[in-house]
Amino acid sequence: MKKLLGFAAAAVLLSIPAYAQDENAEQGERGQTYQVADNIHVAVLENRNSVYLVSEDGVLVAETNFERNAQALADLIATVAANPVRLVVNTHWHGDHIGGNAFFAERGAVVLAHENTRIRMSAQQVNPVTGRVQLEPQLPEFLPTLTFQDKITIHWGDEVVDLVYHPNAHTDSDVVLYYRNANVIFVAGLMEYPTYAGVYSPEGFMAALDSVIAQSDEDTKIIPWQGPVVSRDELQEWRDIIATMSERVAALLAQGSTVDEIIAAQPSQDFDEKWGGGRSPERFARDMHYVLTNAR
Repeated sequence: MKKLLGFAAAAVLLSIPAYAQDENAEQGERGQTYQVADNIHVAVLENRNSVYLVSEDGVLVAETNFERNAQALADLIATVAANPVRLVVNTHWHGDHIGGNAFFAERGAVVLAHENTRIRMSAQQVNPVTGRVQLEPQLPEFLPTLTFQDKITIHWGDEVVDLVYHPNAHTDSDVVLYYRNANVIFVAGLMEYPTYAGVYSPEGFMAALDSVIAQSDEDTKIIPWQGPVVSRDELQEWRDIIATMSERVAALLAQGSTVDEIIAAQPSQDFDEKWGGGRSPERFARDMHYVLTNAR
């Protein structure tokens, strides 16, 4: 814990086969866990990936899934790690990323996130496109107790993990985890594969992905929020889809098209077979219309 308090002070200032095909995956009652590299593992619950780094200092876990899955996540981690979870990282504020925070905090973990994540979690969040409540104000035990602004580096066992803030991409609080020694990157909500992720700002999203791509190579293992580990090629493909959709919807807007006319034009039709999974093509077009017509 002394080491943890040390970085806390600083904070306040290729296609790889799908995990479902991994013969070495450990099965749990409601999920599974598999090894990505060295001491880096992924626990999968409800098709959502929590990444955990194991060392003699304890476990560093990124994302705590839904609250209902907290015990199952802990059980999956325990199949690999004898030591407890000491540090939790939230990459942003969406409910399926932060739901288990209180569970792990009550058992001694410290929760770390970008400062905007704590701000968002402290107030009701309404999806501006659908009008539905996305998140209710969270109780204090769910909130990150440590926050940072731009970047923080964590030395955890033999691994060096850079947490880097990428503004206005999937949300206004996105953090990417770069596991430097293992050449692994967890992009979290910046990629849901294969499905269209929500876009907060096309420019910010593309800038974030460009930065990740620039810091990766052909051997880098990239972990999305949903789906299997991917290579830099898939991440580049997703980046290009955002650029193309932004250009197509902007062109339709320039012609005076309404949102319904934009949806009817099917601007994502050549991507839909591969990428139109969890978020429908209609929703993707509607989201892009919103972000291009509303200042952030």
